[in-house]
Amino acid sequence: MALRPSSISKLVVIGFGLAIVPLVLVIVSVTVAIAHFAEQGQVSILRAVAMSDAANRMNNAVRSMERYGLQYTVLQDQALLVLYDQSFTGYQKSSAQFAAAGPSTADRQRLERLASHLARARQLLPLVSLEGNRSALESDFSRASGEAQRLQSDVNEGISTEVAKLGTRALAIKRLTIVEVLLVLPLSIAVAILFIVLITRPIRRLDQAVSGLGDGDLETPITVQGPRDIASLGDRLEWLRNRMNALEAAKLHFLRQLSHELKTPLTAIREGADLLQEDLGHELGAEQQEIVHIVRDNSLRLQRLIEDLLRFSLAEGPVGAGMVQDISLTAVVQDLLLSYKPSLRSKSLHLAVDLAEAQVRGHSDRLRTICDNLLSNAVKFSPQNATIRLHLQVQGERAVLDVQDEGPGVAPEEREKIFDILYRGEASDTGKVEGSGLGLAIAREYVLSYGGSLELLDKETPGACFRLLLPLADHTAPHGAHRADSGGLREPAAATPPKYSDPQAG
Repeated sequence: MALRPSSISKLVVIGFGLAIVPLVLVIVSVTVAIAHFAEQGQVSILRAVAMSDAANRMNNAVRSMERYGLQYTVLQDQALLVLYDQSFTGYQKSSAQFAAAGPSTADRQRLERLASHLARARQLLPLVSLEGNRSALESDFSRASGEAQRLQSDVNEGISTEVAKLGTRALAIKRLTIVEVLLVLPLSIAVAILFIVLITRPIRRLDQAVSGLGDGDLETPITVQGPRDIASLGDRLEWLRNRMNALEAAKLHFLRQLSHELKTPLTAIREGADLLQEDLGHELGAEQQEIVHIVRDNSLRLQRLIEDLLRFSLAEGPVGAGMVQDISLTAVVQDLLLSYKPSLRSKSLHLAVDLAEAQVRGHSDRLRTICDNLLSNAVKFSPQNATIRLHLQVQGERAVLDVQDEGPGVAPEEREKIFDILYRGEASDTGKVEGSGLGLAIAREYVLSYGGSLELLDKETPGACFRLLLPLADHTAPHGAHRADSGGLREPAAATPPKYSDPQAG
């Protein structure tokens, strides 16, 4: 098993360290190079200044000795000889300083020749004053002066050469710095990107896992790779998923068991009420028959309420991915309309149906329950001789089903409440319309599980209009329309495209 950090904070520290170490090494390398360059430049400059100063003073001393020496041969003044000896002493000090500065071999040889000329000139100086032979003395002074000037010229050229070397060295350091930065910077960026991915990927996986649990996906196992603390958190989420699965199974088992236990006595009560009403109805008084009728109706109502509660609990549970298939929403609505013929006839209701072919992904029973709740709502709240309009069309990547009635409609303050569990609107409270308050809640839960939406549209016409939007299956394409009018269903229109009849049209 590969080694991994024990915490995400350690992974951050390691990533930061690996990303910044190359940059630190470059900074240290450049700093050392610049420090060495500065030190070398300082030494070179101080040496050049010392040699230039010494050469200049030697040159001045040689000129002074030449001037005092030639004057002495003419005037024979001992003061000039003293001045000559002082200049010679100054020359010796400057020569010693020049030699200590580390001149080149050529400069040392030139310095030795200069000293030799000056030494011969000092020996000839007393003799010239007695013998009068100045040509040899002037020759030595001239050669010494020439050597001193050439020595100073060499020093100046050496300074220029040293400055050029320093410039070349500075340019080399600049190029080296650029090369190191260009080599190291991409490496640091690559390391940073790598660790950003290593850090964010498990966090993103955790976010996806939490979102999946929030959306009701209890089937997908949760596996998180990364630092041990993040992986441990992923293990806890996996434990939570298994626990939620177990609780969901226990809840469904409880609801089914409870539904079974409640339906058994309810069935007995209802059947007993039916027997009393059928076999003994002629022997019962009016009040007794009314009581039997109340018992029978309320037992049926309680049974429907239990079934609706079970459906709602199933709607809140996860959608079984293996049971989802491509289903024709058009066929579901058509089959449903056939089962509503008795209800429509009993209230003399008319249908205005405009159905385009739409394939969606889902469960046949859930899709039927969704449409059944919308249509039963329209039938319940429609007055006698009213028209119910159904319009199914394809818009982009969604199937859109509108169900509109001509009933009392929904008050503005109830528009969102009607989708709440066990909420019954004002029309139900009048006592004319019975309902459990679960139909729209169940329908919305089913629709949301498919990634669709169910909403109540704003309409200026009387009644309520519910719009169902469901994602289409991948291969869905619009086809011909299916029409039914005035309470009857007809065969599909041959080549007529689907059109929505005007809600105001009768």
